[in-house]
Amino acid sequence: MRKLLIAMLLIVTAGMLFANGGKEVADDEIIIGFNNGSTTVDFLRQVGESIEAVAAEYGVKLLVAESNFEAEKILPNVDNMLVQGADIIVDFNVNAEIGGSLVDYCGEKGVPVIGIDVLYTGANGAEGYFFGANNQMAGEVCGEGLAVAINANWDGEIDKYLAFFNSENGDLVRLRLSGMIDGMRKGGIKISEDQIEFIEMGGGGSDTTLIANQKMTDWLTAHPDFTKIAVGTVNTETGQGVFSAVQTSGRDSDVYMATNNNGNQTLAAWEQGDNMWLGGSAYYPTKYGEYIIPMALDILAGKDVPRIMTMEHKFLTRDNVDEVKAEMGIE
Repeated sequence: MRKLLIAMLLIVTAGMLFANGGKEVADDEIIIGFNNGSTTVDFLRQVGESIEAVAAEYGVKLLVAESNFEAEKILPNVDNMLVQGADIIVDFNVNAEIGGSLVDYCGEKGVPVIGIDVLYTGANGAEGYFFGANNQMAGEVCGEGLAVAINANWDGEIDKYLAFFNSENGDLVRLRLSGMIDGMRKGGIKISEDQIEFIEMGGGGSDTTLIANQKMTDWLTAHPDFTKIAVGTVNTETGQGVFSAVQTSGRDSDVYMATNNNGNQTLAAWEQGDNMWLGGSAYYPTKYGEYIIPMALDILAGKDVPRIMTMEHKFLTRDNVDEVKAEMGIE
């Protein structure tokens, strides 16, 4: 059904492009199209603001659209940018399947695609460019952070490791959660395969907090006797849902959680004096534009640009609160 929807959207958007007569701008003007997922998510909003600021510094025209994580809007948004003359597309919808369709669709028109935080691969194996997290590294530093608390307070033992993820993000993003296992093991924590449980978040998107809250609430209800539960989440919005569920269930002392990225949710938990939310890997969303805009310009200039470029990461805790605020652009 999803593939049929994508095929129908491609037909519709192709018709839109024909009807509008192709590019409507001068060929010598560099135009970058940025299709964001949702500015209601702090991380995506900060990335968008960074891209807009750096594009302005470079004097590059930037077209901006937002899908609100609605799959049916992604392709039409991009098509509209192509009609307006976009030379390259930067997409932050973290949807591997539709992202692959973007690579194929834009590739037919000679327009490259940069996927943020998800590597997009077309139906015939054509790859887009990638910028974002080094997902394995981000996961490992979170796992090492979990290991410190587990060693200090649970004698180096856990009952379960719960990994909250969205399968539509693709295998590359899944490394954020499997990497935590590697990080904990590096920290001396013994984890058997039957102690690992991946919890599917479905589509995620703007509902990820509510979905995580319900799934964690259900899990805690089904496992009342577990008192050493390590949790890893794909992002802070998911972490907020898990955190609320643990708080409501009165199970704070039974859980340690590490998240990918840090946000206002992290700061709010720390302000409450909570100890279960240990911290998260730093992704530096306010700096993404400093990498993505030059990367896009180098691609358009025909330079030899690596298909995959990533950020560096480290684990930040409440002891690094000033650095967390700096990462978020808070004075």
